[in-house]
Amino acid sequence: GAGRPAAVGRIHATLPPARSSPRPACSAPIQCLEAGDSSVDKPVLYRPSAMASEPVLGKLSVRVVRGHNLVVADPLTHTSDPYVVLYYGSQVKTSVQKKNVNPLWNDVLVLPVTNLTKPVKLEVFDADTFTADDSMGVAEFSVTDIYDAAKLDLKHASDGTRIKTIYPVGANYLGGESHVSWKNGKVVQDLILKLKNVDSGSVVLQLEWVHVVPGVTL
Repeated sequence: GAGRPAAVGRIHATLPPARSSPRPACSAPIQCLEAGDSSVDKPVLYRPSAMASEPVLGKLSVRVVRGHNLVVADPLTHTSDPYVVLYYGSQVKTSVQKKNVNPLWNDVLVLPVTNLTKPVKLEVFDADTFTADDSMGVAEFSVTDIYDAAKLDLKHASDGTRIKTIYPVGANYLGGESHVSWKNGKVVQDLILKLKNVDSGSVVLQLEWVHVVPGVTL
């Protein structure tokens, strides 16, 4: 499988209120998160490291909701410890879900968008303690559909208006229809991505376009 991905940017994690537990409080959230330590709240935002100074067209908020029917990476335990990495000029990743091939992450990753022609690449890994993390499948998705919708004048659109539907075809990774919609005053897109290079598995994403001030650079 693929090797362990490179280190990601700063991780913003919030420690939960103190509560009784036989386990001592973790003083290093990033290590605890990578170890799947439940004493640390799941992070809701990972910021990528700085890229080249390019005009930012907007920010893409990617909620990695869940995985379904992921492959078994550990034949001894008949399960996996999956996490998701997004590649888009830099890397951001979710928390690790221990021993679960149908994981619920619900983690939000934020990507500055500077190049509409470049897809966001996604890879699922199995977290290993002593060996390189194994790849559990890859996928990718385009940012152009949600970007084009975000440019429209939607001030008078009804909540829930469906702006565009993207259908699964051979060239994309969609596992079902993807809808770009206007919800709660925001342009959003729901995606189910089928993982490739493996026998099974899909990942559910919810995208949200975040406008930025024109001319802002990273």
